[in-house]
Amino acid sequence: MADQLHILTLIIEQQRDIPRVRDKIKLLTRALGCPRLQVTRLATAASEISRLLETGFSGGKVRIALVRPDPEQERLELEMAFSGRSSCTVPAGPDRRARACPLDRKTLLAMPPLPALAGIFPSLQVEGGLLGAPLSIRTRSPLQDLSWGAELLDRIGALRRELFADTEESYLENLRAKHEEVIRLLRDAQERNQLLDRMNSELLQLTNDLEELAQERTIIEMSLRIADRIRNPATVIGGLARQVLRRAGLDESTVSKLRQIVSQADRIDGILHQFHRMAAERHNLFTQISLPTLVREAIQGCPIIRQRRVHPILAGLEQDIRIHANRKILRVAIVHVLRQAATATPRDGRIFITAGEEGQTVFLTVTGQDQASGREARACSGAGGPEGMPGQVTGLTLVRQIMAEHRGSLHVGKAEQGCRYRLEFPRTWHEGKAAGQ
Repeated sequence: MADQLHILTLIIEQQRDIPRVRDKIKLLTRALGCPRLQVTRLATAASEISRLLETGFSGGKVRIALVRPDPEQERLELEMAFSGRSSCTVPAGPDRRARACPLDRKTLLAMPPLPALAGIFPSLQVEGGLLGAPLSIRTRSPLQDLSWGAELLDRIGALRRELFADTEESYLENLRAKHEEVIRLLRDAQERNQLLDRMNSELLQLTNDLEELAQERTIIEMSLRIADRIRNPATVIGGLARQVLRRAGLDESTVSKLRQIVSQADRIDGILHQFHRMAAERHNLFTQISLPTLVREAIQGCPIIRQRRVHPILAGLEQDIRIHANRKILRVAIVHVLRQAATATPRDGRIFITAGEEGQTVFLTVTGQDQASGREARACSGAGGPEGMPGQVTGLTLVRQIMAEHRGSLHVGKAEQGCRYRLEFPRTWHEGKAAGQ
């Protein structure tokens, strides 16, 4: 969403309002440092559009604002949004083509001064004006040597006071416009807060999942370690007792006691086997899952992709690739990687997601579309180790921990398009060790 700073809204009701609009635009563009030719063109265009609204659409208003199309760049544009008060009221006259109300869009765009506006403004939108709809014209013109910030706000504040000097009839309209701007800012702030709440909830869930996974792994490893320590002495005791039993000349009392020792040793061995089965059953968080399905779920659950309107380009996900994983925790790791790639990708850009199999390894790669700026390059180079950016490293550290629990690994590097994140999983899972490790 583009950032906007409302400056002034002017009412167009009478013929005398037309030169007033021209003068205000001229004063504003000069104060913003526009070249003389641009000042003349913008003032003349504003005057002629105002004349069209006054003579053909019962007047209207023009909302003037500064716009930053891309919040990550400093480029600014001057926007003039004209809107008519009613549908077309131009009567038929001697020159019917030029004066009568248009019946189609082609005739509308031929009405003066619309044909000339396309050569003045890089961005021109014309809506309505047909079938009883009021005419709406939105123009944007680039500005030079201006940067978005507190200094610009102070500068616009001073300009507003000067522009309001003889514009009393526009005061209420400007108050209404400022009210709408405040409501929009509050709405944006609410959306950002909701996004932060979702991210905090996701991080909290990640923390809980990691604690659950760590507890599960600790129980399993301790159980197996204790079982192994008990099995060796029990096996030795049972074996020695059987050897003694095979000797001749033992009295009945000794034989009975030795048989009890062998029986109890066998019982301990049975308990240990049951202990191993219980430990294996405790490993219930990991199941065979479909990697392509999990990736699609992660894409849907990554808000930064929707916020930046990033387009995922998928390859290899039509295959039935299965891995041994904890669905809930691994999904969070993939969301983290998608967020890293989408953050370093320009708005309306693309990220490339590929899955496949290589020998005994299943892989998933996520590649961002580099913005070719120093900041993104540093983020990519720093993402692979502790020397990078703190926010990047924190997220990837969690991803590496999750991958370690899945007997896999994360590799970060530079690709032709941008940063590439490669997650590798073992094709076959063994308790405590992945195949091939």
